[in-house]
Amino acid sequence: MNTLVSEGDPAAVMTETQDPARRLAGLRREIDGIDEELHRLLVARSAIIDELIKVKGTAITGAAFRPAREADMMRRLVERHRGILPIATVEHIWREIVSTFTFLQAHYEVYMDGGRDPVTMRDLARFYFGFTVPAHLMSGPDEVIDAVARSVSDLGIVRTAQPSWVGPWWHRLGGEGRPLVISRLPYILFPGRVADLPALVVSNPISEGVEPEISLHAVVGVGDRDPSEAVEAAGFELLARHDDEPRVEFLIAAPRAAGAEAIRAAFAAGGVEVREPRLVGGYPAPIRYCDRSAERHAGPGVEEPQSGDDVPATR
Repeated sequence: MNTLVSEGDPAAVMTETQDPARRLAGLRREIDGIDEELHRLLVARSAIIDELIKVKGTAITGAAFRPAREADMMRRLVERHRGILPIATVEHIWREIVSTFTFLQAHYEVYMDGGRDPVTMRDLARFYFGFTVPAHLMSGPDEVIDAVARSVSDLGIVRTAQPSWVGPWWHRLGGEGRPLVISRLPYILFPGRVADLPALVVSNPISEGVEPEISLHAVVGVGDRDPSEAVEAAGFELLARHDDEPRVEFLIAAPRAAGAEAIRAAFAAGGVEVREPRLVGGYPAPIRYCDRSAERHAGPGVEEPQSGDDVPATR
């Protein structure tokens, strides 16, 4: 006589455990259920975004970018991450979702600095802004910043390290209504990561209501000494520099609380006299990821240069 066994019966569980084929089929059913739930949640998220557009009117104003909010979401994501799935994969999936939904709130396009390594730059842009958002390669940072300045809500990505002939490209940042730096890439720092090109994201001024954790300053100085050690000892980071002796120009990352006097004092300690620092943007502090934990960076952000980029500066 045949005995019918229901799936919830302990006998069925034992049979499935003993039979690899049945166990495999059961695991696949679990995966299918999870995939369906993920899709349902994405559809639900899109419905909320649709309502958000109606409430905020961002489809007209273009005010959809929230770097501090995105940073907070990413920190929470990293903190709760577990398992064998690489954190870079989770980051990319999340970035694809957020960038696409931001695009649905307010149309925007991305202009990429393709002057030095267009393939690597395109990889970085697609990793962080996905494949839905239109992306355009430009010949250099000046062209990127000008394209952003002409737009309402577009973004630009500029490689931090530039050849000497490019000059101090950050001249075009800051000032009344001019584009500013709003984010720094990569955002999660760990050895051997993909999409590791050091770059800055540029936007027209946005109103987020939250001050950036890291401020970015353009500094002009005179002197023949290298102030790097003194600047770093003071808790600042030299992101880029351009030498045109005796004039030297710097792009400096500083904690939000640091004032102009502290920046001038740091350079003076390094033997360089500088003018009043000029604010050209700011960004959330990057995350240093290690052993399933996220650590909020205490300083202005650490950049791990790519091979061939020993110093992120123009010389």
